[in-house]
Amino acid sequence: MRRRDQPMDVKYWSFAGLMLTCWCNARCVSCYLCSGPDRQEEMKIDFALRLWRELIEASPHGCRIHLSGGEPFGNWLRLIELCRRAQSCGLRPLEKIETNAFWATDAKAVRDRLSALDEAGMGKLVISTDPYHQQYIPIERCRLLARLAEEVLGPDRVQVRWRDWLAEGTDTDHLTSAERTALFARYAAEVRDRLNGRAAKVLARHLRLQPAGAFAGRRCREPLLRSRHVHVDPEGRVMPGTCAGIVLGKADTQPIADIWRRLEADHARRPIIGRLAESGPAGLLADARVAGFVPQTGYAGKCHLCWDVRRFFALQSLHEGELGPRWLYAEEA
Repeated sequence: MRRRDQPMDVKYWSFAGLMLTCWCNARCVSCYLCSGPDRQEEMKIDFALRLWRELIEASPHGCRIHLSGGEPFGNWLRLIELCRRAQSCGLRPLEKIETNAFWATDAKAVRDRLSALDEAGMGKLVISTDPYHQQYIPIERCRLLARLAEEVLGPDRVQVRWRDWLAEGTDTDHLTSAERTALFARYAAEVRDRLNGRAAKVLARHLRLQPAGAFAGRRCREPLLRSRHVHVDPEGRVMPGTCAGIVLGKADTQPIADIWRRLEADHARRPIIGRLAESGPAGLLADARVAGFVPQTGYAGKCHLCWDVRRFFALQSLHEGELGPRWLYAEEA
């Protein structure tokens, strides 16, 4: 048993993203959640409100909430209803909402939506703009949204990922396949993207690869157990903030506080989380080899290796309680 003067193995979650949907109008190669137009999962409003409250109450420090997807603006009426109901219930604060700006086609409509979100308690607006998104969303929509958001909300409440691309970038849908691949590879080399999900399948191949043994000793205790950041998908899977597809618990069957307490109590005994926390993807690789896994000749980083091993387990229907959703791993590159 941990003594009172010992640090907790699992920090309280103080920053959580509610993934309102897995749907997105785009299908970016950088998407670590494999969102796209074919995904239909949506988080129900009452469930989102329950999660919002429980996340705040589960931590003695409170929990900042942000809304994401997929693309949360794909269903505007649901988004604004959730924000208004959360405000009326006293569920504050709403840290930010993320969007790719696909909907920003009319200045008046943009101002109206931003004003409505401001009144409903939104803190910041986060706009995703990069070469990957601009294969699907005209960059002028991002620029229009950023400009009007700064007017309505103020510059300090507008965050752009990435501002250098917003200033200098262009649409990439017109590029040839070879030109687009070269651009994506150059951008990915700046290590701005998480090599999980589709990013691991598509972007990693363009980066410098190392043998799996190069990542020995690179354990994952901090991002899994101590980052304070989680995401919750539409079906209630609680996942570490940067590790899509690893399931800490299911909030559709357990309160958030119980998920945290159980994780704090038994994480070391879990075959995926425990192994990654103790010895990283190299340790998980050793377990996978026993089950018949054959590693690739090289990996772009420890996250790429981790994803490849986890994908093997998931597609073999192994460790299903800790890996999911299955479609995330099953999507073909």
